[in-house]
Amino acid sequence: MHFGILVAVIVYEIVTILGVGIVIARAQRRRAQTEGFALAGRTLGTTHVGVTLALTMLGSAHIWGTTENAYGMGSTAIWFGIACVVMMVVISQCTGPWIRRIGTSTVPDLFGRLYGKKPRLLVACVMAPLVFGCLCLETQCIAVTFVALTGWSYQAGAIVGGIFGILYVTLAGMKEVSWLNIINAVVMYIGMIVAFVALFFYLPEGWQGVERGLVESGNGWMRSIFGNPDLIVGFAIPSILCCTLFQGISQMGLQTAISAKDARTVKKSLWLAGGINGCFCIIPAFIGMAALVFDMKGTLSGDGSPIGAMFSSPALIVQLLPSWVVFLIMASFLGALLSTFAMTALCPATIFAHDLYAGLLKKDATEQERTRVMRIVIIVVGIIAIGLSNFQPQVVSTINWIFTWAFPIFVMTVIGLFWKRSTVAAVVTMFAAWVANIVWTTFGLQAALHAEIVHGAYIAIAISLVVGIALTGALPGKKGYFRENALEARAIA
Repeated sequence: MHFGILVAVIVYEIVTILGVGIVIARAQRRRAQTEGFALAGRTLGTTHVGVTLALTMLGSAHIWGTTENAYGMGSTAIWFGIACVVMMVVISQCTGPWIRRIGTSTVPDLFGRLYGKKPRLLVACVMAPLVFGCLCLETQCIAVTFVALTGWSYQAGAIVGGIFGILYVTLAGMKEVSWLNIINAVVMYIGMIVAFVALFFYLPEGWQGVERGLVESGNGWMRSIFGNPDLIVGFAIPSILCCTLFQGISQMGLQTAISAKDARTVKKSLWLAGGINGCFCIIPAFIGMAALVFDMKGTLSGDGSPIGAMFSSPALIVQLLPSWVVFLIMASFLGALLSTFAMTALCPATIFAHDLYAGLLKKDATEQERTRVMRIVIIVVGIIAIGLSNFQPQVVSTINWIFTWAFPIFVMTVIGLFWKRSTVAAVVTMFAAWVANIVWTTFGLQAALHAEIVHGAYIAIAISLVVGIALTGALPGKKGYFRENALEARAIA
């Protein structure tokens, strides 16, 4: 156990989380802020929006997910970071300003304004579990971080990390998350830059030794982001589609935009959000490739056996780098993971409180009642995620599969905003895309046809576009929301 590093990391998290959370919670009580817990009173400025948007999407997939991917696919793993830059452009320049200008609190509420009450509930019941799936993966990677530092069991790491993740958001909600994100963003980039420089000094043969190891093992192609055409088709392009079309319309992707001062603030946040988030995949990819070389030599396990893609990168960091560098790396990784944990817990709680509790059970619920419900839901989903974190699917692949479920929601939202609104077309399109995705990926059709590189993202987007456009054109419906509200559309533009 690296006791000193562990104590330093835990002290850092306790001081920042409790300090920021308590101060902001007191301020919110004094101001009696409306929608203060879930949406920060819709007061976030450009810096808070940009950094929070970046760190909300900078979690398990960017960190241990990218090191795990780089272990198997080399530099091609960096395409996930490129995909996230495209995603940030769509959120900050398109869907984020749209939903902020309209003034809804949740994505299901937006969908309900377009297509009615029943589609709103359908989207709420689908979107909340999807974001919860991401929460389980965040918990998994938080556990990996603690295992690397302590040698604890995987479940113990998940429990301790989950407690920190719950505290990250339950004290003061969205505003607490945004301030903690600014602190962690500074620490994160200092840690990553130091780690990158330190690797060149502490790798026994430098980066040249890693490159030589890749070439000698027949993995020289890993050095190029275009190194494997099958991975470009089967991973890189689907990652762009999945990140953009899920987070571009998910509660997780848009809650920060909803919390902004106005639509212009969301647009201005691109330079922070895109830069902070998009560049982060590069260094974890280097770490993953170095871990592969050392793991093939059997030098990370202590007994000469390989330890695999998930745990080799944490082992490389802890074994090769000096303690103060390990502290910076682990504190920055943990901060980013906890940020995403917090948002993936807050988003389903927001949907439940606004769309299900206040939408169905108690329509006159006060802000205080909704906040209480959200806190309870955050704790419940956090505990469930800790329990489910022992199931360890490959992080980025699983996230990309989860993301495909939002494709028809994205397509029908754009159609409903700008063209025409048919409730039947919206519902049929969603179910058609969901069923096709399940049949393709879960029931073995993809494998039976030997079409492994044809990712479910291609199936989901094709069905969503073809069925959505055809049915909307053929069936009667209302004008698109922005066609009915021309002034609002011009204001967003």
